[in-house]
Amino acid sequence: MYIHQITVFLENMKGTLSKLTTLLADNGIDILAMSIADTSGFGLVRFIVREKDNDACLALLKANGYSARKNHVICARVPNEAGGLNKILCLLDAAGISIEYLYSFNYSEGNNALIIFRLSDREAGLKIFAENGISVFSQTEINSIQ
Repeated sequence: MYIHQITVFLENMKGTLSKLTTLLADNGIDILAMSIADTSGFGLVRFIVREKDNDACLALLKANGYSARKNHVICARVPNEAGGLNKILCLLDAAGISIEYLYSFNYSEGNNALIIFRLSDREAGLKIFAENGISVFSQTEINSIQ
């Protein structure tokens, strides 16, 4: 069970991030989770929006000159307690699955944090999660966040 993520390449220049978020806000697109990674020349902004906004968001970004793409990630419910994330990381490590990156969601559910995972092998990761009682947040559940 995957969710959609949008990745945008930005120049490392003052104001580029606020320009991006202004464009999205002005067009009614709500950012539900976001991660920023930078290098010396550019940054990668990864974010999650509601499914109904994915295609419009991607088209809007491209129409405004942004290099953007959509891919799939996993959003896992992680117990919000000492060792909650560690348990999942150890399970993935034991299965030989690399974590390409992860970041947290701007929303929590009960006593669970929501963590976005990009894994080297998504199918194997989902299997590990299922076998170990780690539930994942569906795209439908993300769409219903208020």
